Amino acid sequence: MGLLRLKLEWLMPLAWLLGCGGGSSQDTGGSVAALGECDQPEVTQVAVITEMWFARIEDGVTWGTDLDGNTTGCGIDDYVDPEGNGGIDNASGGLVPILELTEGAAIEVYLQNMINSGELLLMIEIEDVDDPMDDTCVDVNLVRALGSPTVGTDRIIESGQTFDRDPNLPSSRTEGMSISSGTLLASPLYVSLPLQYFDDHLTINIQGSTLRVDQGVDGHVAGYLAGGVLTEEITSFVDGRGDIDIGDLMISLLETNADLWPDENGDCKGISFVLEYRAKPAFFYLD
Repeated sequence: MGLLRLKLEWLMPLAWLLGCGGGSSQDTGGSVAALGECDQPEVTQVAVITEMWFARIEDGVTWGTDLDGNTTGCGIDDYVDPEGNGGIDNASGGLVPILELTEGAAIEVYLQNMINSGELLLMIEIEDVDDPMDDTCVDVNLVRALGSPTVGTDRIIESGQTFDRDPNLPSSRTEGMSISSGTLLASPLYVSLPLQYFDDHLTINIQGSTLRVDQGVDGHVAGYLAGGVLTEEITSFVDGRGDIDIGDLMISLLETNADLWPDENGDCKGISFVLEYRAKPAFFYLD
């Protein structure tokens, strides 16, 4: 079954996602529709993120977006994306090669395990999709879901599954976006990523995010989620912990590579993150 579907309660047991909280319409370099409100929220496209990893940097090129409008943030140089756009913020991407030499290399494995187990089901819903390749007005929801997904032999969630939305976790919404040549850029959005280290929990809040969605074959999509994280959220968790071997290294790297949200002294309090992803067609149960 394709990703694009018309939700009619009398036709199939599907539901649109809750569009509460989160962002509002914002100019993202031509992504905002010139028209007013999108008029067909019942025509939707839904996908579940099945894979997620940190965007790498190769020869100064990385996926992401310009989060601060500067070419340097607190002395940290920006990058160029594969399409030639400059000012790309992805300071955390520069730390990946270092972390891969330590126990930090397990972070992405842990993220994938959380996705496969259903602990981290992140859903993308695009409302009012008249044409998945070119559409002047769509609304976007980024929502956490509940369920026990079926995983294929490739250890990736299978497509076409149905989940419940999670009413206890915040969702994020932005309106009046547009799709051009199969690409959607939606912002601002907000997402919380839960992590667990033994019995302790850490939530990474990615703020002011831009979600890119590139349409693929048979309703599959891919893209990235780019935003900023307060460095204190991470450093306060690892500071002084003897059971985290790279705690001091992590604090040093975050503090010296912070590139967002300078304070009155010019010290940046946030660091840019870019997470690439792949997603497959999915559905939601009716309430």
